[in-house]
Amino acid sequence: MFLAPTFALNYGLSFAALIAAIVHTIVYHRNELWTRLRPARNQEPQDVHMRHMAKYREAPDWWYGLLFLIATAFGLATVLGYSSQCPWWAYFVSLIIALVFIVPCCMILGITNIQLSLNVISPYLAGFMIPGRPIGVMIFKVYSTIVLGQAQTFSQDLKLAHYMKIPPRITFWSQVFMSLWASIVQVAVMNWALSNIDNACAADQASHFTCPNGRTFFSSSITWGVIGPQRMFGPGSIYAAFNWFWLVGALLPIAFYTLTRVFPYKRLRFLHAPVMLGAMSWLPPATPLSFTSWALVSLSFNWWIRRRWNGWWSHYNYITAAALDSGLIISTLIIFFAITLPEVEVPHWWGNVGVFETMDALGTAIRKTVAEGETFGPKTW
Repeated sequence: MFLAPTFALNYGLSFAALIAAIVHTIVYHRNELWTRLRPARNQEPQDVHMRHMAKYREAPDWWYGLLFLIATAFGLATVLGYSSQCPWWAYFVSLIIALVFIVPCCMILGITNIQLSLNVISPYLAGFMIPGRPIGVMIFKVYSTIVLGQAQTFSQDLKLAHYMKIPPRITFWSQVFMSLWASIVQVAVMNWALSNIDNACAADQASHFTCPNGRTFFSSSITWGVIGPQRMFGPGSIYAAFNWFWLVGALLPIAFYTLTRVFPYKRLRFLHAPVMLGAMSWLPPATPLSFTSWALVSLSFNWWIRRRWNGWWSHYNYITAAALDSGLIISTLIIFFAITLPEVEVPHWWGNVGVFETMDALGTAIRKTVAEGETFGPKTW
């Protein structure tokens, strides 16, 4: 199977980014990690936030431990109770992989706001462990990826609650109850959509409910579960050279750390391998235009406005970001229930028509085609 160049690059950079996260954390934060692992409460810096939060009781560790055991039991019951193609030992391996990456990825998220994922590495490993089981591979992927993703989100919310002076116990139970409620709502909405939207997930669906994420997920199951990483990235395969990205990810943080030690130029400390590799691994679906937009907005707010109007930036920068995110979600709901669902005819203009009239969308950008019975690529695989 051939991959588009950017898609293949996405796989390679994903390999490098996760390894770089572990090496970067060890090289740059090993002393801090060792300090945090010591069972001493008074080691926390007593800044203004800590002084305000000290009056609240912490959520005890056994709450987290009990929640972990309950969730693990439900996951194991799901794997064993259905034809999941995922053996029990693979389920536990998926959790262990997520646990290994939680600390490095959460530290990087807290410092840089870049969220790394196991979206590629987990099915890669599962494809070697349980080959020929596409459903099992995807279940392995879901458990490891979602455990890490939810841990990062939970840590992010705890950090926000800390700054907002919300008691830790209230934060804990709010997260637990809302996660349970969200799981019910997600399933209910999905069942409703599939039952009430005509021709849902078809390529020619009138309102463009084509289920792109579901299609991508299915394609991923073919790549990792049916074809398998052995044939894609194993010795002698067409993409075997992409395994060098593992080494690149391991060496790049060490190289940056050495540079900062040999040449104590303060701007060199901004070289951050996991951020560089993790951001580039968003190609696709991100495009060069996406990176240009991100760079312009970031430089405008976090450099120009911060330097010239620091007071405004301190008060309103992150509130503005949250308002824009909230506005997008609210507008999406309004558009769906007020326009899309009642099938209201909206004015056609370039903003909602042009994207479907490009050469890429119409398929006219293809320069060469394969005749019937003709193939391209290696004669043998």
